[in-house]
Amino acid sequence: MVPLKEARGNYSPINHKISNWGYRIMSKEPKIVVMGSENVGKTTIMEKLIGNIGKVEYNGTTVAIDYGNIILNNRKIHLFGTPGQPRFEFMREITLNGAYFVLLIVDATTGLKDIDKKIINTIHLRNIPYAVFINKIDSCNDEILNNLKKEINELCPNCEHIMKGSALNDKGISKLKLILENI
Repeated sequence: MVPLKEARGNYSPINHKISNWGYRIMSKEPKIVVMGSENVGKTTIMEKLIGNIGKVEYNGTTVAIDYGNIILNNRKIHLFGTPGQPRFEFMREITLNGAYFVLLIVDATTGLKDIDKKIINTIHLRNIPYAVFINKIDSCNDEILNNLKKEINELCPNCEHIMKGSALNDKGISKLKLILENI
């Protein structure tokens, strides 16, 4: 298979799905999977992007797949949020089937956890384009944020975008929506 970066040519980095021939085919209704470890803000980000979503929570923690869709650029985009607890790894694996793009959410106050690193490894193995959203930036200082961003850059050399924000305070959500508009 032709490496993704070589296969892109003049196309936008996230506009074409990888096929067996090494290039990406545009998806009419892309499936985006929102992933990350527990309590990083996946559900909150989905709610900020979409509004009302289907969710199942127990004591404020997601225990099933969140779902919602949004129309951007006249395309319906389906978002599936996965639970972050280790016991739900099987759900993350299943949800990635047919994924067009992954949005990995990382908590700026706790950094990359082992689950996040496993998710990144799985995304790489499946050759799925992805972006990282560093959430809760208003709860940490610049030094911690810069170190986290450096660690992500080293661990995720093929990451399409690394952005930062705060879902609770609507920071970075408009940029995230712009990225989703262009997949």
